[in-house]
Amino acid sequence: MEKEKNTASEINAKALSLISHKFKTPLSIITGYTEAMLAQVTKEKYSPFTAKALEEINQQGDQLSKLLDKLEAFNRVLTAQQNGFQKQEITLKPLIKECAAKAIEQEGDVFSVSPVGMENTKKGTFVEIDCPDHLSLHCNEEMLRLCIHELIANAIKFNNKLEKNIKVQGTNHGDCISISIRDYGTGIRPHDVDRIFETFYQVDDDFTGQINGWGLGLPMVQRIVELHNGSISVVSDRGLGSIFTVNFPIL
Repeated sequence: MEKEKNTASEINAKALSLISHKFKTPLSIITGYTEAMLAQVTKEKYSPFTAKALEEINQQGDQLSKLLDKLEAFNRVLTAQQNGFQKQEITLKPLIKECAAKAIEQEGDVFSVSPVGMENTKKGTFVEIDCPDHLSLHCNEEMLRLCIHELIANAIKFNNKLEKNIKVQGTNHGDCISISIRDYGTGIRPHDVDRIFETFYQVDDDFTGQINGWGLGLPMVQRIVELHNGSISVVSDRGLGSIFTVNFPIL
C-alpha cells in the first residue's frame, strides 16, 4: 500500500511538472507579443477596443504566469524530502519585510512596511512587523520565503477593505519559534476552516467573489512546515479576520 501511495505521488508530481512546462512556452509567446504590441500603441494608433483588448490579454497572461509559478513551487515542495534540502540560519525580520513587500507589490497595492507602534492612515496595505531584530531560524531559506509570502499574500487577498492591516509577529518560545500572520479582513467561515489545507480546495468568498488561484497555497505551507517538523494552526472569526500561526522547533 505504501509503495502504491509513493507511486501515485510520483505520477502526480510528474503530471504537475508536465502541465507547467507545456503551458510556459505558449504563454511566453502570448505575453511577449502583447507587450511588444502595447509598446507600439501610440505609434500604430490602435483603436480603443484593440488597445484595451491587448491590455486585458497581457494582464490575464501575467496572471496565468503567476499561477504557473505557484504550481512549480508547489511541485518542488511536494517532492522535497526532509534530508534532501539544505538548511541554514535565517534572520527572520529582514526576510519577513522582503516577503511582505513582494506580496503587496504583486497585488498592485499601495503599501507600507513599518515597525510596531506606527499607524497608517492611507489607502492600501499596512504590514506591522513585531519581531526581534536578531531572531533567527534554522531552516531552508527558499521554503521559508514561500511559506511567509503565501500567508501574507492570503491575508491581502481575502480582505475587502480599502485599508488592509496585517500584523506579522515572530516569537521565541524556548522550544520553538512561532510566526503568526494576523489580518483584520473577512475571516473564514467555520465549514471552510476544516478544509483550507486540502489540495485544490478554494473558498468562495461572499464579499470578493471567487479568488483566483489553484488552491495550492495553504497545502504548500502545511507541507513546508511538516518538512521542518513543525505545525500550523488557524483561528478565525467571520468578519473579524484570521490568525495563521506556524511553529518551527528549535533544534
